[in-house]
Amino acid sequence: MNALNPLLRLQRAAWLGMGLLCIGPVLAAPPLDGSTMTVPQLIARAERDNKDLQAARYAIDIGRARLQQAGLRSNPVLGVSSQSDALFSRDGEYTHTIGLSQAFPIAGRLLREKDVARVDVALAETEVAEAERQLANAVATDAYRLLVLDRQIDARAELMAAEQLLGRVTRERFKAAEVSELDVNAVQLDLQRLDQERSQLQIERDTVLAALNTRLGRNADSPLNLSGPLPTLDNLPTLTVLQAQALTLRPDLRSAQLGIDRAQAERALAKAERWEDWSVGLELSQDRLALDNLPPQRASRAIGLSLSIPLPLVNRTAGRLSEAQAAQDQAQARTEALRLTTANEVASAYEQLSRQTVSLAAYDQAARPLSERSVRLAQQGYRQGLVPLVDVVQAQRQQAEMLADHIATLDRYLQAWVHLHFAIGDLTVADQETRHD
Repeated sequence: MNALNPLLRLQRAAWLGMGLLCIGPVLAAPPLDGSTMTVPQLIARAERDNKDLQAARYAIDIGRARLQQAGLRSNPVLGVSSQSDALFSRDGEYTHTIGLSQAFPIAGRLLREKDVARVDVALAETEVAEAERQLANAVATDAYRLLVLDRQIDARAELMAAEQLLGRVTRERFKAAEVSELDVNAVQLDLQRLDQERSQLQIERDTVLAALNTRLGRNADSPLNLSGPLPTLDNLPTLTVLQAQALTLRPDLRSAQLGIDRAQAERALAKAERWEDWSVGLELSQDRLALDNLPPQRASRAIGLSLSIPLPLVNRTAGRLSEAQAAQDQAQARTEALRLTTANEVASAYEQLSRQTVSLAAYDQAARPLSERSVRLAQQGYRQGLVPLVDVVQAQRQQAEMLADHIATLDRYLQAWVHLHFAIGDLTVADQETRHD
């Protein structure tokens, strides 16, 4: 039995490793650069450092600058004129006039311009919020995908360890003429297949890591370690509550509703602009006349007041009114369509998440205990000389393969969780993660 002790120790180590993969949180080696973060921390960092999002935020500053410019009165107009006979008869006649005029809107045009600019600022803010929602979804998707890939790579390593052990046993039995060379080759080919799968998983991990680092505003090859527990459905509200939350939180829905407000503001502005500005002028003049056969005349001064009223004989904004009304109808239709789409997205994601939860529970409650029992029975039978060693190794390999399937289910569960919270619109504020056992 001494020769079998290394084998038993290897089996125990493999079982322990698989158990940690099944029930433990992410256990990563301490990073050299201290870049260990949870998914909420990744989202927060992306919202702070993502380059595209930083550029998008300038739209808010542009909107606020336009709001500051909107609704300003036009400057008064200063008019000066002078007439003289200095180049002709030189009798001393002249007329000097100075005037000041100011245009006044009479239909609230300036206030309506302000209203449009305020809605534009709100639209810019919701567009940035939607960009943050999209970014949070991408970061969470990549982060959990990276976590699953790490587990898949570790699971392939466990399978390869089991295959290597099976290969050694098969070669020994081949030397003893108990099995054929085909059995040896089959194990070797399977080991190569697992090594290729692990290599492909590593390539995929590098690709996901590069995309995630780009979203974080970091170099593509920057190391990153994930920590923290996995999300669960503890205290998850009902579907009706989640749909109501989505209708409140979704920035794209708020943007559609603001589209209605902007169309209404544009319509009010078009109505106000049917009446052009009135102009009021104040004029001061001084003139002097030269009359034949009369002594020189004294200069005379006068003050004048003028009012210019454009006549609205032609409605210059009829097309704009029709355009604004059509835009309002379009925004209302788009809002209703988006409300329906949002409710359906939440319902679909909720259903998918519920199904994946059932699959995970089935593994924990049935598949894993049964697999562990099979391994124990095989080991017990081997000790009693009733079961060959290859059956023990095969049971261990089957357990590792079931773990790989479980990790794939976990991947679908995590993506469904992200999709649900993305559909709700609370990924940027959600911190609902607890360890998944």
